[in-house]
Amino acid sequence: MSKIAYITNAGQYSGVGHRAHTIQSLLTASYGSKIQPTQFHLDGLERTLLRDGTQLAELSAWPGQLNAKSIQWVRLGQRLKQYVRAQSDEGYGLFHFTNQTLSFLARQLRPSVVTVHDIIELTDPQDKQAYMINRYLYRGIPYADHIICVSDYTKRAVQDRYDIPDEHLSVIYNGAGDAFQPIPDFKNTVGYQRLRKQLGLSESDGPIVLYVGSDHARKNVVTAIRAFKEIQIAFPDAVFVKVGAAGISAGRKQLLRTIEELHLQDAVRIIDTSLSDEELNEFYNLADVFVFPSTHEGFGLPPLQAMAAGTPVVCSNATSLPEVVGSAALTHDPKDIQALADHVLRILKSEKSADDLRAQGLERAKLFSWEKAVNEEFEVYRRLI
Repeated sequence: MSKIAYITNAGQYSGVGHRAHTIQSLLTASYGSKIQPTQFHLDGLERTLLRDGTQLAELSAWPGQLNAKSIQWVRLGQRLKQYVRAQSDEGYGLFHFTNQTLSFLARQLRPSVVTVHDIIELTDPQDKQAYMINRYLYRGIPYADHIICVSDYTKRAVQDRYDIPDEHLSVIYNGAGDAFQPIPDFKNTVGYQRLRKQLGLSESDGPIVLYVGSDHARKNVVTAIRAFKEIQIAFPDAVFVKVGAAGISAGRKQLLRTIEELHLQDAVRIIDTSLSDEELNEFYNLADVFVFPSTHEGFGLPPLQAMAAGTPVVCSNATSLPEVVGSAALTHDPKDIQALADHVLRILKSEKSADDLRAQGLERAKLFSWEKAVNEEFEVYRRLI
């Protein structure tokens, strides 16, 4: 049996963390007789290093911006290397870094696999400081023995930047997961009534437009809000629900300013708390339409989850998103506010359009499975061990 060091640094409710935690669980269930994954988690917020949930090290806080989670990943990475070297008798046959921000360790801990979700922080950085630290964090990508990309778009971006040959890369898509599916007769369930109460919805409220994601500029949620203002002309009682933590304070400030500027305070609900897959699935089932106008995505998990839940999807046609939704969603230029609004209105005004998109989305979602991803990742392991 081969021992695998499976290394994470993202919470399981984030897109990156969701993939890492789901695949590790299925790897153990499907291939537990052949491989033994041990999870090492670098928690940059809590400054702790954990091994299968047990704390190995805790770092002291540094002042100001030096306490950022990205800096703590570097510090915790050093502790991880020290621990692995001290426990050399454990004999890990492979190190899998499940996020490109962990690739800085891939040169020293080998053989190594790095999963790259995107390199947007290099090609379209938020700011100069973020760019500099991410250059360091991503520096090990070209030195990995194998690179797993979550989409063809991400693979092309990696090759364009690092000139890595095809045989060193694999595209392994995300999955939707069994938790995301239509809930039969949802409007007559206790969950439906609970969710409406949580959102403060009354019987007179109109259709629900849902967005799931952070407030990062590339997520383009402000465009969704501006389109929603247009939608309200036809549906004055429509409600916009935004699920997901801010991710960046500047993005949240801009979102709140836009909501206030457009006088939409009473029509917008923001859910910041972490949700389980089952809870998030209820939001998808509650919504009349899901919108995702992102300008840059390495994959784009929320549109896939929405399709699997039977929710009509409207999303941008940028980067990886056409790979995910195919022809099963209405797509638009991410900067085109009116096109986004028109697509949503088409769904809300035509039951046939909504039903057609639901059916197409359900079929499309079947093409993406975590079981398939796990089998493909195991084949990568098998070739390297």
